[in-house]
Amino acid sequence: MIKDLSVHSIVSLFLSFAIGMFVLAGCDKSDPEPYDPIPEIVLNDFNNRYPGATLLNDHFGENTEGWAELKFIDSDGIKGTAHYKDCLWMMTNKVYSKDDFIYQIPRKVARAYVGTGVDNEDYSSDNSYVMEISRRYFEKKQYEFYFEIPYEDEDAINGVIYECNTIAIDEDGDLLYYEHDHVNPSYWWRDITQSLNSVSGFLPAGSTVLGSVNEAGNNLIFFKDNGIIKTAKSSQGRNWDWEKTYFPIDKTNLTETAVKARDEFLSEHEGYRFTTLYSVEDRSGKYYGLKFEKGDWDNPSTWSATTIYIPAE
Repeated sequence: MIKDLSVHSIVSLFLSFAIGMFVLAGCDKSDPEPYDPIPEIVLNDFNNRYPGATLLNDHFGENTEGWAELKFIDSDGIKGTAHYKDCLWMMTNKVYSKDDFIYQIPRKVARAYVGTGVDNEDYSSDNSYVMEISRRYFEKKQYEFYFEIPYEDEDAINGVIYECNTIAIDEDGDLLYYEHDHVNPSYWWRDITQSLNSVSGFLPAGSTVLGSVNEAGNNLIFFKDNGIIKTAKSSQGRNWDWEKTYFPIDKTNLTETAVKARDEFLSEHEGYRFTTLYSVEDRSGKYYGLKFEKGDWDNPSTWSATTIYIPAE
């Protein structure tokens, strides 16, 4: 298993899968019965990966795409699901209690979560979760939080509207992502190999991949480059090809062209505020992205946002 995706240590994801084809010799590739026994090669991998865990499966049970799930209780008492594709481990998600997760997750992660300033979060929805994600090819674990925040609204049926939120933090306490809506649970996108293959060719030397989320169907890969956390987007509409890389920069350090673009936008769009400046790079070159938001500043559910792009000087 490839544990580190730093540019210097990537041999090739394709090479890993070539090796994986050899491993498949221990896994029957014919159409499996619904209650096949767990292959020995999978059972050995699971036991090595989670020593002391209590396996809850009594069968393997692949689906038509070659996926199978092994449900278990880890040695720390946390429930988890290990996902295998064609007998190769691809990812594991462990689900924490929504009532007292702040005392269960690592201290660095808990501090980062509190440090986001999130307030009045509601985990009562069946769709909400607190999850630890481990992926093939990733050295670090990712902690993912999905919850709702209620806001009073006179136009809502019951006087309250709910805004969905997703936070992703790596095991070292680095905040990778904090956005509203359009985010799919990581266990929906268990195999992101194509995205990693594409993105890895555009990572700066010495950078290391930290985690990922799927936003509106596109994979966002988070990596650290010289201490700066950046995002590389892999587009589903382009067969998971790398689309762009971006990261926020000091919005007060504007070029003359950027100042002009900002002032022109604000003069033509009443109620908007300039909130974020991004450095953006795609196949056509480098740009500045100027993000503007509009709405009740005390009620993010009313926000609307737009970003304009100008060439970097």
